[in-house]
Amino acid sequence: MSTTTHKQIKRLALLAILTAMAVVLRVAHIIPVPNVQPVTDILMISTLEMGFGFGVALAVLVMVISNIFLGFGIWTLPQIAAYTVCVLVVFLFGKIPVFRKHFWLQIILATLLGYVYGLIINFGMSIWGGWEAFIVYTAGSFLFDTYHCIGNFVFYPILYKPLTLALERYNRGKMK
Repeated sequence: MSTTTHKQIKRLALLAILTAMAVVLRVAHIIPVPNVQPVTDILMISTLEMGFGFGVALAVLVMVISNIFLGFGIWTLPQIAAYTVCVLVVFLFGKIPVFRKHFWLQIILATLLGYVYGLIINFGMSIWGGWEAFIVYTAGSFLFDTYHCIGNFVFYPILYKPLTLALERYNRGKMK
């Protein structure tokens, strides 16, 4: 087996493990509060360590596989779009050295991604209803988006160290 093939298999295995972890944490509702789950934080940390393409692949897989259990509908495409936008935002912020250096800036972004995700979902769900539908969706989802933000704020510091260390170790090639 070539070195390139071996690296691709390891990367695919890592993607599968992170997908499985995020899907289980999304589907299992470990916290009995709506929209409080660590998926956004897992995506953010993974994107910062593994890059944009990895983050998007992880986002798409998590949404598609978790919706097998939670249900598919017109919301699935906006969910994928919303997490893709979140991954793009994280990737762009990750290019800024001061962002990488200051953990509290990362926590602020992780927290605000709950609103970014919610706004993109609202836009996607109101595409046929126009501006009025967007306002109604946004007003109706504000509390749930706030729960999402609070969950991100709580989970990011918990997940950051172990997930970052594991992904840095993977990137150094020490994962056997």
